[in-house]
Amino acid sequence: MKIIICTEKSNGIMFSGRRLSQDSVLRERIFELCKDSTLRMNNYSAKQFENAAGIAVSEDFLNLAAPDDFCFIENAEIPIEKADVVYLFNWNRDYPADVFFDVSQLSPDFKRSSREFFSGTSHKKITLEVYKRKNLEG
Repeated sequence: MKIIICTEKSNGIMFSGRRLSQDSVLRERIFELCKDSTLRMNNYSAKQFENAAGIAVSEDFLNLAAPDDFCFIENAEIPIEKADVVYLFNWNRDYPADVFFDVSQLSPDFKRSSREFFSGTSHKKITLEVYKRKNLEG
């Protein structure tokens, strides 16, 4: 399974049950990543992808995911133990947050394989870091 997570500068994911931000260019990047695979998410996340084709929406999306599927996670537990690749998008801006993604949980099993920066519509700088499970490197 490939996991997609969006965080702010301090690795916050949510605040008071709501996403911290969203960006149309980031969504386009997600579709580029997933173009030949299934993109899974729950109903909450699907709201920001309205009318998009190729999305599988289910509250049980993490349990339905096949090994090559992508799972966009905002307000669900992040099953790092099931992931082979983690795509971490970071807003490079501070937002209030009360739910965080602890990047250190990727060690020692994952290694960052790439990092890139791009501009979004609502954020001048978005960072994408890709972490691959060490036994998959190559």
